Amino acid sequence: MMITIRGFLSGWMVLLVGQVWAQTTQVLRGRVLDAETHQPIPNAQVGVANNRIGTSTNDDGRFALSIPPAYAQEVLTVALLGYKNHSKALPPLPGPELLIELKLAPAALGEVQVTGSVLGIVREAVDRIPQNYPVRPTRLEGFFRESDEEMDKGQYRYLGEAVLKVLKAPYTQPKDNGEIVIEQSRKVDLQFQNKTSLVQEGWYAGPFIPHRFDFAHNRPAFISENGFKNYDYKLADLTTYNDRPVYIIEFGPKPKNNADFQGRMYIDQQSYAFLAAEWHRTPAGIRHEVMLGSFDAEERAYRTDYQFYAGRWHLKSVWYNTVGKTMTGVRLHHLSEFLTTAIDTAQSPAPEYIERAQFRDVFRQNAVRYDSAFWKNYTTLLPPEQLRHALRDQERQQHAEQLFGTPTSPAAKPTKSPLLAVLGRLRFGPSGGLLPLTATAADIGLSFAPVGSSFQAQAQCRTPASTVALYYSGLFNGNFQFDFTKKLAAYYSIRNVKGDFRGQGLETGLTYEHNFNPRHRPILGRVGVAYFTQRVSYDCGTFANADEGLRIDGTKLNADKISVAVQQFTEGWMPRLGMGVEVTHFLEVVADAGLLLPWRTRSELHLAEESGFFLWRNNVDLALPAAGATVLVNNAPAAAPWSLGRPVLTVGILYRVR
Repeated sequence: MMITIRGFLSGWMVLLVGQVWAQTTQVLRGRVLDAETHQPIPNAQVGVANNRIGTSTNDDGRFALSIPPAYAQEVLTVALLGYKNHSKALPPLPGPELLIELKLAPAALGEVQVTGSVLGIVREAVDRIPQNYPVRPTRLEGFFRESDEEMDKGQYRYLGEAVLKVLKAPYTQPKDNGEIVIEQSRKVDLQFQNKTSLVQEGWYAGPFIPHRFDFAHNRPAFISENGFKNYDYKLADLTTYNDRPVYIIEFGPKPKNNADFQGRMYIDQQSYAFLAAEWHRTPAGIRHEVMLGSFDAEERAYRTDYQFYAGRWHLKSVWYNTVGKTMTGVRLHHLSEFLTTAIDTAQSPAPEYIERAQFRDVFRQNAVRYDSAFWKNYTTLLPPEQLRHALRDQERQQHAEQLFGTPTSPAAKPTKSPLLAVLGRLRFGPSGGLLPLTATAADIGLSFAPVGSSFQAQAQCRTPASTVALYYSGLFNGNFQFDFTKKLAAYYSIRNVKGDFRGQGLETGLTYEHNFNPRHRPILGRVGVAYFTQRVSYDCGTFANADEGLRIDGTKLNADKISVAVQQFTEGWMPRLGMGVEVTHFLEVVADAGLLLPWRTRSELHLAEESGFFLWRNNVDLALPAAGATVLVNNAPAAAPWSLGRPVLTVGILYRVR
């Protein structure tokens, strides 16, 4: 009886698994060759269901396309500029690798009648962008890859890949960059074993190439009304796409012009749609590009293709190639690729803030490591043979680590050095604000002659009336914040008062932030408490110093000239309350209001060296009354005729280092 039940259950499970397998996505593998030369054809567009889903061939002409059950009876189409289309019903899946041969479809230049100028063709293509490309938001699913190859060694050193959701703004809004959502991702370091190195090079905005180099949307200079005057255009040849004639138009800088780009465009003769373009930056264009000194580029090249679906042309693929030297002197070949694998023209809500990728994210810092089965549910762009060898070597290394007692999980995070961990929690940035200052107009008489010295300072000055003073903190010597947690941080700030009154102060304390908008752009409530000091001074003049051995309160002041000022010192506590808005993952704008609660104030005489290199200029703050010093306010001994009020207002930015 038990054997019968066990056999029944086993048979039922086999049947169930078979039914589930039949309903899962199957992979169509194929290779595309030239029908005459039998050489592999790279970059051919492979589509199913009128390009609803698709992929492209790699350098070996091979492709792998995930076919959902709903598309099993659809037609497979393979297309490439200059070749006749291949259309055929999908074969039964799973099955062997499909061999597809494309035949050339040559077209002679004499077959086309060009009316008007070649620039007129380009202008017409730009004018027809609203008729040829989406005029409402669309969503693409696609595959992204970026890799670095060390050219002197001929070895790949890094690979990063991701499945992206690309939200495209209407092509009638060229200044709208759209959004990127990273659905899944992985990375692998193929060469460097030292994950704790302080110098870690990475590329910003890699996953944004579907927006950055979508030239029909962005309208770069070579298809911009403002840029036409800088370029020459000529009709180079005629080819075909989807069995329709296509203009091949070359463009480049006019003589004695420093235009940024040179290349060629492919424009459909009937619809005037941009089908593709391949271009590169000229030497002048490379010089014009701002790279912050981190990469000395020798070459920057681009290629973008479009595909037809549902009556419009949509982005199909982007290829971005750059060669140059890194800040560490390594000659590097960097390649980024994007491939659209599915198109969704339905109106869908924009992603929430926390889902969106940020332009300044470095994709290489992604923590998901390589796993050969990672993309089993997705259509990807097959890597070239050399890269596949490097990945297989990496898998063997990870397998060896597991065998010898150092298991490496596919999702394990790379170790960080303590220094990198600290940098990841550090934020800094400039700030400025208003300091309440109650000052009455007064005449100040000052006399200072330290005992045993030939130095003397005598001055009469009149201070202005004031109710507020401006202050600022510099970018690198002002605000610093260290995040203990996502909510609790310690900070240190140096303030410099500017205007009729001068002075320096510091503030150090703790800040607690709470996010009131966790599902969208963070809006942060801020509360904190700080220790506060501030000196506010009024300069009474600069005086010659003939005493090379002058010492005041233990500080040596031997400069030729010394400035003397009357100032007030204030020390106390300051509770703070404010708001912050996260602009990017790296940048936050903050505004705080503080309430100064002083526990001590005193009048001082401020003396500072006015010559010599500024880093070694000494100064001293001498508490009043002091020997040899007399300060009169309106001809009577008194404290400095100004004082700080209570409210302190601050606005600033905080930039995260890593």
